[in-house]
This record gives sequence, structure tokens and C-alpha cells, in this order.
Amino acid sequence: MTDSSPTIICYELGSDEPPWTGSLESVHDDLHILHRLNDRRVIGLSMDGNHVEITGTDRVGLILLPSGRRLCIRSKVKSLVLLEWLVLVGEFPNIRHWIQDHGVSVGDDLPECLARLFLLELEKLTKNYLRREYMPVTSSSSTVRGRIQTTRLHRQLQHLPQIPIRYRTQTLDTPANMVLAMALDRLPVLLPMKSLEDARRLSSLQDQWAGIHRVSGGHAALVAETQWARPPGYASALQLARLILMGASPTDAGGHGGQVFTVSMASIWERGIRKIFEGLAPATGWASAPSSDRTRAWDDSANTHDPNRWLTVDILLSHEGKRWALDTKYKTHFGHEHRTDRFQMCAYALAFNASKATLIYPTAQTVGQHRTLLHTTVGNVDITVDSIELPMWMGPSECRKCLATYSQPSLEQLAQ
Repeated sequence: MTDSSPTIICYELGSDEPPWTGSLESVHDDLHILHRLNDRRVIGLSMDGNHVEITGTDRVGLILLPSGRRLCIRSKVKSLVLLEWLVLVGEFPNIRHWIQDHGVSVGDDLPECLARLFLLELEKLTKNYLRREYMPVTSSSSTVRGRIQTTRLHRQLQHLPQIPIRYRTQTLDTPANMVLAMALDRLPVLLPMKSLEDARRLSSLQDQWAGIHRVSGGHAALVAETQWARPPGYASALQLARLILMGASPTDAGGHGGQVFTVSMASIWERGIRKIFEGLAPATGWASAPSSDRTRAWDDSANTHDPNRWLTVDILLSHEGKRWALDTKYKTHFGHEHRTDRFQMCAYALAFNASKATLIYPTAQTVGQHRTLLHTTVGNVDITVDSIELPMWMGPSECRKCLATYSQPSLEQLAQ
């Protein structure tokens, strides 16, 4: 797509789509933000004279640029399939529930899809589940109610007869409601308002939630708190709010523009494959090692908290004393595995005493493929380094089938 469109649309790494192309003048007002996003590897920016190209990396989503222009990074994985991966890693409610109730569309970009689903879920919550709870309130009053805050009173004696007090009362300013209100404030950025129905719903909800208190900055702790204790009826809305809020981060562009909502596809791929192996453990016999066992410090490290002296493998499996190290690579290099990736797997095999080390790529078009990269013997132990390619775009179920088929021969091979 060229610069004739008000929206810059590009695709993530590995898509067959061409990069977005435009002139230097068309992005002049946003150039400093584009350079910053390129430095953070959110996008790839290439400039040659007056010619500009923008490509995606391993993140998909939406960026609101300072000029008001939108930069949309689309995934090679359809939005509905991507939601299935988010369900697998625990970032999204059960997909069957959403398909039945809201008619999820595969045509929408991920941010637009999430925003519309949150809008519909918040509307339902507002009608049926909106809860007041007893919360501590601090105020100044001439009538004593609750506990007098003596320290503040000593500092504010000149304000008498107003006395600083703290008491509990029923209010809508609960942590859960504040998180939902902050997520609601993000929707105008994520949702392009293609339909009057979207605009009507958003306007109505903004009026109803206008009185809810919003925290200024540092909302991560509040979001985390609400994920552990969800009021009845709030679970789905809070999961969506977490994804919207934790995926959005304003740049330091004076508070104007530069707002980013992106999801790391590499993180989804790693966590998804780890979840699949955990689910396959009863059938394959390969048990996943706990997170603490997936990291080993170098023996010369004086400080075990120094990440530069760590070896951390994405997935570590074990069966009857045998170990299998796996590393997820959200790249397009299956069949042309990088030299550094090959050496990395050899290091994992030695560091974790693994008989097998495997690279896992998401780029298969149909069924999974397999390549042996190295088979050698260290001492009396046979070690195999290989790579496999899985069809991420077909969803977690197809990848699960491929890994189940691949894991059994691996088990038989190591048992010999």
C-alpha cells in the first residue's frame, strides 16, 4: 500500500505482502517516531532518497502517530486463529463463547477485533453485573465519620472545622471498575468507528463510566491485582482490558500521538508451544521442567543475578533421566537456520545435559516438516540437533497434532 491512504498498512515478517511504500514528505511529521519505533524493532524502516519503506517485525497491532495517521501492522495469522493462540496462553476468554455471543470476524485487524469485543462485553457488564463495593475513602468534613487522620490534621489545623477522615463506603471506584474505565478510554484509538453502532455504543458507555476514577500512570499493579480477584461477571471484560492496557504504551512524545498497541507474536509462539507440550505430557511421556530449571548460570559467574551470564532455554522436557531442549524461533529461516542458532542449540545441549536440542519455527504452510542438523557423540552420549517447522497459521490444534506425531519418534530414539 502507498502513501495515498490515511492509514499506513504493513505486514509482519514472513508475510508474502510487499512493504508499505511512500514518499519522505508523506511521513515527515511522523519521522522521529518512526525512527524510534525502528530502533525498538517494532517496525522496519528503510529510506533511500525520497523513497520510504515500512515493514513489520514480530509485533502486530496499531500505532497512532503524532500526525493523527494510523500505522497498522497486520499478522500473517488471521485474527480468529490469533485469538485461539491468545486463548491457549491464557490472555483471552474461551473462543467458543465469543463466537456464539459476538460473531467474531476474521476480517478485522487484531486491535479492532479486541476493541469491538471489549465494547460489547462492557455493555453487557454495565447492564447486568456492574458492582459497587465497600472501599476506603479519604475526605475532609466537619462531621466526624470513621477514623480521624491525626497526622494530616496537625498539618492542616488552619482548615478547621474541616477534619481529614477516612471511612468505608459503597462506591463504583473499585479496582476492577477503574481498570475497565481506563481500557474504555483506549477504544477511540483502537476502533476506527466504521459503523454507527460502534459509535453509539462507545458514546453511551463513555457517559455511563465518566464518573469512575482513573489512576494517572502506574496502572500495571492495578491491572495485576484485578486478574487475581475478579468480581462475578467481570472475568471476560477484565481479561480483555488487561490485553488492551498492557499492550498499549505511550511514547514520550509530549503526550500527543505515538500511542502504541502491539502484541508480540514471538512471545505468543513461545508460550503457546510451551502450553502445547504441557498438554501433551500424559500422551508423550515428556514432562515440562519448571521455569527455574530452564535457566543455568555460567560457572564463572560471580553474580547469579546477572542475565549476561545466563543460559535460558524456552522449553526443557524430561523423560526417565533423558532431557530435550527446545527453542522457539519466530523467524522464516527453516531450511536456512542461522549459524548462531545452530551454535545456540549445541550450547543448550551441553549446558542442560540434553540428548536432543530442537529449533521450532512457525512457518509451515501445511503439515510440519523436520530436518536433522547435527548428530554426534559427546563422551558416550548421542546428541541430535534438529529443527521442525509447524503451521502456526492453522491454529494450536494443528500444531498440537504435528508435535504429538514428532514427539513419539523422539522418545523412541532417545530410549535406544
